[in-house]
Amino acid sequence: MNKKKVAVIGAGLAGLVTIKSCLEENMEVQAFEKSPYLGGNWKFKDPGVSVFRNTELTSSKYLTAFSDFPMPETYPHFLTHQQYLEYLLSYARHFDLERHITFETSVESVERKGEKWLVRVRDHHETQEYEFDTVAVCTGLNEEWSFPEIENMQAFKGDFIHSSAYKDNSSFHGKKVVVIGGGESGGDILNELSQVADKVTLSLRRGVFIMPKLDPMMTLPGDYFHHRATYHLPPSLYYAIETGFQKLFTLINRQQKSWQIRQKLIDLSGGSYHQQFITKSDVFMDALAKPQVDLKPAIRSFTTDGVVFSDGSKIEADTVIFCSGFKVKFPFLPIPSEGWDWGKLYKKIFHPDLPNIGFVGFARPNIGAMPPVTELQARYFAAVASGRVSLPELAEMELIIAQDAQKTAKFKPLVANRVTGIVSFVPFMYELAELIGCRPVLSELVKRPKVLWSVLFGTVAAPHFRLCGSHANPAAFEIIEREGLHLRKLKTPQEKLLFLTFQLVWGLGGLVGYPIFKVFSILPGGTALKPELDF
Repeated sequence: MNKKKVAVIGAGLAGLVTIKSCLEENMEVQAFEKSPYLGGNWKFKDPGVSVFRNTELTSSKYLTAFSDFPMPETYPHFLTHQQYLEYLLSYARHFDLERHITFETSVESVERKGEKWLVRVRDHHETQEYEFDTVAVCTGLNEEWSFPEIENMQAFKGDFIHSSAYKDNSSFHGKKVVVIGGGESGGDILNELSQVADKVTLSLRRGVFIMPKLDPMMTLPGDYFHHRATYHLPPSLYYAIETGFQKLFTLINRQQKSWQIRQKLIDLSGGSYHQQFITKSDVFMDALAKPQVDLKPAIRSFTTDGVVFSDGSKIEADTVIFCSGFKVKFPFLPIPSEGWDWGKLYKKIFHPDLPNIGFVGFARPNIGAMPPVTELQARYFAAVASGRVSLPELAEMELIIAQDAQKTAKFKPLVANRVTGIVSFVPFMYELAELIGCRPVLSELVKRPKVLWSVLFGTVAAPHFRLCGSHANPAAFEIIEREGLHLRKLKTPQEKLLFLTFQLVWGLGGLVGYPIFKVFSILPGGTALKPELDF
């Protein structure tokens, strides 16, 4: 029997894990990468679209690592971009992925040819055509800058810069700079500029929810606190509990100006922890507390030498930096793609009008990290492409897409229309794992109590989905026992007691509460009490 042939477009993070997943499903893979190297935008370029010089990951190494390739123990909690690029290169070497990649080759078109896809590519010398059974689009969105339309922009005599073109703060000494956007890039850039600029202003349309990179009370990464047991409760309940914890932490730290600013931004966001996209870096809280740094609402219009904000205030500015993301555009596809709604793709992967094409790496978890989500998307795509797993019939698929969109609009109301690729980190991974056939089965983990504890009450991370079922890997048990039991990483008895208490509150709450809420949810009018995640 002939192997199915898969084209993978792009060899960044998503492309590499998709190549590996397709090989795992015993398919023939050919990837096309337009640059001459691996790693995508994690390779620093000046000039060029890439990370900036001092970029540091905002997700911890345990959460960021792929399921069967842990990061070196010598790496810090939060990697530099150089370390993460080396991790990706090591991943490619370890699984011998590079031999499947054709570099310096751009995809010009993908056209339907019967039941297959004709992929036309161009390198430095010629155009060639290849025939594939299926295609994975793994290009990412870092291609064409997106700028908001603001009144009188053409009148401004200063400089406009997109965040991806920013490299360091060396050219901003003594400048007056406005930074638009409160995401992780905006926060990191603001922090750097506050060290050298005369005046820095952060402009936000709405507030943001900031999660500390390191938990200040336990010196652990903030993203360690996303437990499966949490999601065995109704969303409305754990939203309320998370909000309560946030208010408690604010009360404890109320004398710190940075925490006062944090709470102000949360209040301006208009929602709770889980209802929006989380900025997973708080380095700019201290920057906002500096006298030369200011916080302003959205920009209403530009003047020749500055900006006017929606509250009517005005400031002078030399440079405006837009942290406004990128446009959705796939010019090689046979259907219009500019600006499309990711909520209309099945599991953010499959477009109903593009059979046998998958989009991997475009889901945006509101918390947690992208790599484990991307890996599960790649594994699901590969399972479908190989024929091992079947997609629902078209009518059922469209129904599920509509139901998922309604759920997102309900539970992520603050960003659902703006960030259409947003997903709830833990539930989405469990949805994909169920479809792939790799969801952890608790009864199979009883003989490894440490692993069972981690799966139930510990950080939900990629190795959890190598424990059981499809393409299980025994090494996952060792990875979890070595890296997923965070209690041993704490130094003082007080820290250990606090962390254990936190795990037990969520864990026992989820275990005890699940059957109760499950029963109440099936009673008339009880749908709001339905747990988000089933055991």
